Formats: sequence, structure tokens, C-alpha cells
Amino acid sequence: MKKYIVYIAFILVGISCSDEFDQKPSFSLPGNESIKDLTTLNTAINGVYSALVSRWGLAGDVALYADAKGGDVQMIDKSANHFQPVVIYQTDRNSGLSIDAYKQFSRMLARVNSILENVNNVSDKDSNMDLYNDYLGQLYALRALGHFEMARLFAQIPSAAADVNAENSGIVINDKVYPFDAKFKRSTLKQTYDFIVADLKKSMELLSKEKKEASGKINYWAAEALLSRAYLYMNDNDNALKHAANVIANSPYKLYSINDYLTVWKKTGTSESLFEVLTTDKSSAQRNSLGYYTNPDGYPECAASEDFKTWLTSQTTDIRSQSIREKAINEGKNKGKNKGFYTIKYEGQEGASSPLYVNNFKVIRLSEVYLIAAEAKLKGGNAPDAKEAVWYYNGLRKNRLSDYANTDTTSVTLEEILDERRREFFCENHRMYDMVRFRKEIKTSIFSEPLKYDDYRLLTAIPEREINISPELKQNPNW
Repeated sequence: MKKYIVYIAFILVGISCSDEFDQKPSFSLPGNESIKDLTTLNTAINGVYSALVSRWGLAGDVALYADAKGGDVQMIDKSANHFQPVVIYQTDRNSGLSIDAYKQFSRMLARVNSILENVNNVSDKDSNMDLYNDYLGQLYALRALGHFEMARLFAQIPSAAADVNAENSGIVINDKVYPFDAKFKRSTLKQTYDFIVADLKKSMELLSKEKKEASGKINYWAAEALLSRAYLYMNDNDNALKHAANVIANSPYKLYSINDYLTVWKKTGTSESLFEVLTTDKSSAQRNSLGYYTNPDGYPECAASEDFKTWLTSQTTDIRSQSIREKAINEGKNKGKNKGFYTIKYEGQEGASSPLYVNNFKVIRLSEVYLIAAEAKLKGGNAPDAKEAVWYYNGLRKNRLSDYANTDTTSVTLEEILDERRREFFCENHRMYDMVRFRKEIKTSIFSEPLKYDDYRLLTAIPEREINISPELKQNPNW
């Protein structure tokens, strides 16, 4: 019988830039060390999570992508030129984001598949089947998340696409271990999202429902929340509402209170963080991290735009009006420079030696699930035991507004939901995707005319190196 092996050491230390890799498709991955038991299986899974703790995973550029292209940010230091290509919509086939994000997520998915091919060889799985199943569930959820992030970068959002069944409209589906000489072709958008949904459903059959403080691992509730988001992107409002309502009603997670809101960002495993990417002083994206891009002492290429700053700070009874504040370099020869309004979400985790390096990206929070439920209900979604849209909307706002008693409403519109998402998720990788889903034009400081929701520049080009290796891998239009 063929013995499947997984490259655990490779997973732990990161991705090589060898000539061999440059000649192979990013979905290929070597192997050299076997998974033998639950301990080595856990080590391998930790390696998959570690792939997210990088500039091109969810600890840097990719995690701010939708903000950069959503019209609510500006560059304070235009000479930095690190995150700038995303902010000015230059994510062409030879850009760093195109090449390296594609490579990072592709190899993360290849790792997952390598592990899944070897899990039957875990010798002690019968001694703790619940733990074994939880590990498997995490792998399926991580595979779904990797596909989802790639789909958002390199393909249209289904609810805004002209034809979800169009050939090459999706991404490559990476569902097995491929040989080094494999060639790849894009799926349809429907096939892509059907695969994401199937993997998330599979994960929920296996995952634990336990909320482990500061674990940084995907559990049942995080997977179900991600599933509700995927269904919302697909415009499947019945299922989006069903799963969002279940997370809200039955999970152990709770919305941040007004008193907590301004302090939770420095903490790990907070009450409404369903899944976050854990960073430490030893494991971060360093100078290409969330904190470095969103603070004046780093590369200040992701500050609040003037329009957004004026709009948000004028809402003085809303605690989120204080979630951006004016900052500048406060010491040294450059004191006073890089002045602008920046998010407070990435000023450093408690106890970090290098605060701007160490900030956990919250992949999904309970507040998003509330707004998914409200939006899906307004769009005609129906689900057993679900509340009315305004119930979810008011449920969030009473934890954000000091004068909530005077602003409680009996109805809500989709425009109000979009505005609420704008307030809540600044610098959390939502704005451009939301504008596309709502088919809105995006006003930017880069172009004189607004960008239409289907403008090609909102997508990232497929890397040229991948197309050179796999000629049937079609490029996004106009790139």
C-alpha cells in the first residue's frame, strides 16, 4: 500500500523560495515526514493555521484588501509603497499580492490535502475519537476558508456575478494531493461556492462546539458562522438566515458591550470573536502587518479617508465613532508626522513587545452574524425560529449607541444594514465586498469617476507564473 507522507517541518518553518517551487504550480507541495498519531496530527494542523499568520495570509495585505479597495481609506505616507499597490488598485498579474497571496493560500490548501490523505494512519485515534474528529473538522473548515479567501480575491462574488455557471468564472478547486507536473483549470463560480459550502457542512459534522478561550482554532460555531456568510454571498438567504440565527440563539458567544468595545481589540479570545488569527512576538507579519499599515509609526498606508472620518466621527452617541482617532508620530525627529485618523483595532495585543507587529485579525465576529441575519431576512429569507430583521439590527445597535432608548426602531432597510456594516467593520476586510454585493459604485480618491461594482480592478489578476505553468488557467478579464 502506498504510504502518504506530509511535510510537517515545511509547514512549521514556512514556504521556500527555491527554483523548484518557481517551476511548479502553487497547489503542489512536497512531503517528507509522516503523521503517526494525534500529537503529530495536531502539529501538522497548527502548521496550517500558521500559514495564515503572514503578510499574504490573514495577518497583512489580504486582511485589509477590501478596505483598501472599498473607498474608506487613504494613504498618509505615499512613499512607503508596501500596501500602496492594493490601495491604488494595481493588483495585476505580476503584483506581489497576485503572486504571493495566490501562492500562500494554494500551498495552505495543499497542506490540508496532504494531511487529509494521511489521517487514517493515526495510530491512537480510537483512544480519543472526539479529538480526532475535531481535528478533521478543523481541516475541512480551513480548506473551505482557504477557497473562500481565494475566491474573493480572484473571482466575482456570486450574488453580483452575471452568470455563476460561466466557464472559468470560479477558482481552481483544490481537493486532493496533486503531482508536481499537474496542470490546473478554473471551475465555475457555482462549483467553487458549492465546494466551500460542502466542506463547511462536513466540518460541522465533526467539530466541537466548545468555546476555548484564546485558542485561535475553528470550532463548530465559527464554521457555521462562515457558512452563513458563504450563503449570503450566494444570495441563498434562507440558509444564510437559518445558520446565522442558530449561531446567535445557541452559541456561547456574546456581543461586545458599549463599555467593552474600545478595549477588546488588544485582547485575545473575546466574547464575540468566533475565530481569529493568533499572532505573537515570534509569529507575525512584522513590518507588513495590520498594525504597521494602520498606525503612523509604521507604514501608514491605511488610514481613514476624509469622507469616512467625517461621517463616522459625527455620530457622537455611537461608540464606534471613537474607533478611529487622530494620531501622529509622537516622538523623535519625525514627531508630528503622518498625522491622520487611524483605526484603534491594531495598536497591539496586551503584553506584546512589538505592539504594531502583534495584532489578531478577527476572521468573523458575532456582530457580523447579527447583520447577516438581518440582511438575509430583509432579502426574503425564511427559517424556523428566526426573528425579524429589525430584531437583529436593534440587538447590535443597543450595544453600540449610548442613546439607544431614543433611537430604537421598528423597521430597517438594506441601506441601513450597509451603513451599519460600514461602521462596525472598518479595517476588517468587508467594505469593498459589501459594496459589490449591494451592487454599489465605489468612490475613491484614486480615480475621478466612481468604480462600478463589477469593475475588473476590484479583482486581483491570476499570477502570470501560474498561467505559464497551466496554460488552461484563464486570466480575469482586462488583466
